[in-house]
Amino acid sequence: MTKVVTLGEILVEIVAEGRGDGFRQPVHLLGPFPSGAPAIFIDQVAKLGQPCGIVSCVGDDDFGWVNLKRLGDDGVDVKAVEISPAYPTGSAFVRYRDNGDRDFVYNIKNSACGQVRWTDAVSELLEECGHLHVSGPSLFSARIIEMTTKAIESVKSNGGTVSFDPNIRKEVVRDPEVRSALAAMLARCDTFLPSGEELTLLTEASAPEAAISEILGLGVTAIVVKDGAEGATYHDADGTSSAPGYPVDEVDPTGAGDCFDATFITCRLQGRSVAESLAYANAAGARAVGIKGPMEGTSSFAQLDALRSGADAVPGKRLTSLISRRRGGGPGAEPAGVTSVCSAHPVVVEAAMRQAAADGAAVLIEATCNQVNHQGGYTGLTPAAFRDQVYRTADQIGFPRRHVILGGDHLGPNPWRHLPAEAALAQAEAMVAAYVTAGYEKIHLDTSMGCQGEPDHLADPVTAERAARLAVVAEAAASAATAPRYVIGTEVPVPGGSVTEIEHLEVTRPAAVAATFEAHRQAFAAAGVEAAFESVIAVVVQPGVEFDDRNVVVYQPERAVELSAALAGMPGLVFEAHSTDYQPPQSLARLVDDGFAILKVGPGLTFALREALYALDQIATALSPDWSEHSLMAEMEREMLAHPGYWQSYYRGEPDQQRVLRHFSYSDRVRYYWASPAAQEAVQRLLARLSGASIPGPLISQFLPALYSRVTSGAVDPTPRDLALEAVRDVLRVYTDACRPAKTRGQLSGPGLSR
Repeated sequence: MTKVVTLGEILVEIVAEGRGDGFRQPVHLLGPFPSGAPAIFIDQVAKLGQPCGIVSCVGDDDFGWVNLKRLGDDGVDVKAVEISPAYPTGSAFVRYRDNGDRDFVYNIKNSACGQVRWTDAVSELLEECGHLHVSGPSLFSARIIEMTTKAIESVKSNGGTVSFDPNIRKEVVRDPEVRSALAAMLARCDTFLPSGEELTLLTEASAPEAAISEILGLGVTAIVVKDGAEGATYHDADGTSSAPGYPVDEVDPTGAGDCFDATFITCRLQGRSVAESLAYANAAGARAVGIKGPMEGTSSFAQLDALRSGADAVPGKRLTSLISRRRGGGPGAEPAGVTSVCSAHPVVVEAAMRQAAADGAAVLIEATCNQVNHQGGYTGLTPAAFRDQVYRTADQIGFPRRHVILGGDHLGPNPWRHLPAEAALAQAEAMVAAYVTAGYEKIHLDTSMGCQGEPDHLADPVTAERAARLAVVAEAAASAATAPRYVIGTEVPVPGGSVTEIEHLEVTRPAAVAATFEAHRQAFAAAGVEAAFESVIAVVVQPGVEFDDRNVVVYQPERAVELSAALAGMPGLVFEAHSTDYQPPQSLARLVDDGFAILKVGPGLTFALREALYALDQIATALSPDWSEHSLMAEMEREMLAHPGYWQSYYRGEPDQQRVLRHFSYSDRVRYYWASPAAQEAVQRLLARLSGASIPGPLISQFLPALYSRVTSGAVDPTPRDLALEAVRDVLRVYTDACRPAKTRGQLSGPGLSR
């Protein structure tokens, strides 16, 4: 296969989280993200399986090493990247304005990448090169222009080809030296890849048709004009062909053109037609703009196929695509995980969206049968009402609705177990219908627990028959706008953690998984919903993780070896792991690696929220000692004592022990009370008490020490709401990192990862 090489800057990009003008005031920052137009280009080439390398220079610093690790892990040959002990790695700070324009602060010319020089490693890499790509922004000094010209001569003399993307602003072209360099590159390239108006920048022509004729007259064999969401057009001596773009919500356009270029060139080198190459290139650009971070949007063919098939936009298909990519095994597939945020609390939901936006990812939010059901649940919300609440939050913070995937957890008779089975199942049917009608895509059918007069745990055939009965209802409620995907299982942990002290925890046996799978297959067939069984994406099992009110059982991989291997008998499926709250980061990552790809977390998030709110409560008391009479904790104690139903049968021990557990247990039963009017009023009163003035740093250090450094650095505003959101995001960051492909873990080396 032809080896593709590029040369130029490698840098990191730091992105302002909020929109605005410039950097003259402190702002929240995201990053560092590996970046640089040539680096993004060559990483995309590597993701598509093409041999490739890059010529550059980085500093002997963290910014340099994070780039080298990313490029090397993705398959880029970095032997011609020199490491300078004297110069820092280049950087770019970026902030988006409200109109979509961007403000940049660069350190390029005086950084390591400004010191690129010809070395023996460069000569060796270019001897191996069959195609050289040149990016206009890399022509920032006489030295790099001379090197690029020499590299073109080397590649051309060996029978190789050259592509060139000007990727440069109109005002820069007015510089005679820059224009001369760009014109020289255009005259020597085989494929020219301008964007929109760049087509005429380096010609004497003012109209596109005349510019195309002039450029082809120079000896350029192909011109590909990128036009963003509108698609792209190909021109050569034989004529013109176009391909439409893919509609996506723009999150970060940086690097989209580089991804397009790399994909088009790679496809052509691999023998694909112009039409197919344009389609893949448009998909690569579209996927890149939907992900925050310049290099985070590089894609494998599997990911581009998913976007091209509509899997990233069509309800149901996007979830199936997401899950199928987690198993790996296909071309370019990367085994990874999915975080399932099981909470209806508005602050948790907002934190999850903000974290997903920072990660450039979709967010999976699941409501449980107790929280949200057709009767209102303990939140008072029906599935449609919760959906609308989630979408309002997304709209308020600018998170695209299409990146929200909704799920229903433990959908079955559990809230009505005190009723006879038929009565409980009738309620479960109404609930499932309400979820599917409201557009929820991920439906966990949980019929594993007995009802009135039945054993706590039912036999597989009974569980499967009842699950199939609910699937019939779900399929009847589905429409063209809703394509439910199902999760099944018989060894399902109790929602929200164990209700008794954990003495011994059995890992699901492989034979039990096989029996569960077969029982459900037969039951779905008997119920006439074989097609629904084809929509099963995961099986709930017990990998050996759980928590009760005061204990956490940590994952032991050696106990789950046989269970993990059982996935081989269920192609295309993954395991769903419940009760992963409070697991150490390394345990979460190992769960993902072992096939437990869907990680459910709920109480752990509201636990972090309660920690932050109670810390703010202590700060309010420190500022005004008389606050203790109206403290949030005191109000919550009164509310829980007045309505003990959500905790009384769960917490053991003497009254004082129960009092502590009401507020501080892993089970976090206090979460059931946040939706009550009294609790909401108490929280609003606390936030109002601390609003209007910055919270003193020493008090944040005392009561919220994990957030102190971020407050003093300006990364987090010392407002009560921002502090609470950040506390929840710290937990989500651990899950985000664990769910990444193994080779990219640790690149979210920020707060929360040591929790």
